[in-house]
Amino acid sequence: MKNLYLDIDGVLLDKGSAAEGLVEFLRFATENFDCYWLTTHCDGDVTPVFLYLVGKLPAEALPYIEQIKPTKWGSLSKTDGIDFIKPFYWLDDNLFETEKRVLEEKNLLNSFIHVNLNTNPRQLLEIIDYLKDEIF
Repeated sequence: MKNLYLDIDGVLLDKGSAAEGLVEFLRFATENFDCYWLTTHCDGDVTPVFLYLVGKLPAEALPYIEQIKPTKWGSLSKTDGIDFIKPFYWLDDNLFETEKRVLEEKNLLNSFIHVNLNTNPRQLLEIIDYLKDEIF
């Protein structure tokens, strides 16, 4: 099973509210991937993530977010939290140049999925279809 790394703001939340298709996406993600938080809200502990998301997500999303594991990456580069030994996808709305270089050096830039809910509010639903094609 591949790893799936998830950012929150701009990926799961659109301007502070649950993104369209969020529950469906989380259900699919947790059933088909080992999911990890790769967000500034998580540095080895999921408690801050849960507290940040409560009240912003529908109740039916909570069982899925409880299955997502923490990463520890500090404040330098999110790529520090990625296990490069195992195949993965990383969903984020922002890829810093240093992170891009790391992915390019490892020939893994295609593992990054850029999310832009501003231009495509239904993108999480489209990502489900894309990832289905990749895993099935």
